[in-house]
Amino acid sequence: MSAVRQHLHIRVLGCSGGEMAGYLAPSLLFDERVLLDAGSFGTVLSLREQLRIDDVLLSHAHCDHVKDLAGFADLVIGRRKTPVRVHASPEAMRVLRGDLFNNRLWPDFFSLPNPAEPVLREAVFLPGRAFRVGHLRVKAVPVTHPVETMGFLIHGPSGSLVYTGDTGPTERLWREANRLSDLRLILMECKFPSELQAVADAAGHFTPGTLRAELRKIRARRLPIWLYHIRPDCREDVLREIRSLKDSRLRELRAGRRLVV
Repeated sequence: MSAVRQHLHIRVLGCSGGEMAGYLAPSLLFDERVLLDAGSFGTVLSLREQLRIDDVLLSHAHCDHVKDLAGFADLVIGRRKTPVRVHASPEAMRVLRGDLFNNRLWPDFFSLPNPAEPVLREAVFLPGRAFRVGHLRVKAVPVTHPVETMGFLIHGPSGSLVYTGDTGPTERLWREANRLSDLRLILMECKFPSELQAVADAAGHFTPGTLRAELRKIRARRLPIWLYHIRPDCREDVLREIRSLKDSRLRELRAGRRLVV
């Protein structure tokens, strides 16, 4: 009989808002079995580690959050006895099926090697409703981005966390988060420096300038807020502004970090 999990273990494979040497797109691995966003895990995990993944949870269908799913499906076909469940909103799943796994840009691994036993299996969730992703309880909350994008409330055995997804200023996510009595940490995006505020507003991302007001929406005053999705070429500028906020909750998330909830 397998041991009961006492905590949720998170391995940060990538968490940057752009890719260059040393910086990888978002992918977080939960308890070696559940992947949150699929931007970079294929370049980090061994074949054995990839074969352990049973569920992939996607915040949205932008390329930097889904791209490694393509190579992953090609790698594990014929090596798994059961499909990998891909959890996505209705719109994100439509984009995945229509624009990526469409037998033109990439083979349709939702139907290969045969429709009854595919490599990937649809698991469409509805925003606002709780659902299960492997052993985790999850609730998806729409956030502010040009395409349908979800933030997530993720519940582990000893506490909960918030993952904002790609977003600018938002409301509902914090209303939901503030109701959690067991909230342990927040993973919050902040992509651009304030000098690129117009770009951030158009693209649906935070800067330290908009982050300042957003932090006031979060009632918890002591839990850690890990900032991710920082664009690597702007990293020093963003971090300099973050330090000027003088908020002790804020810290930079980097690939290789391991978190426990």
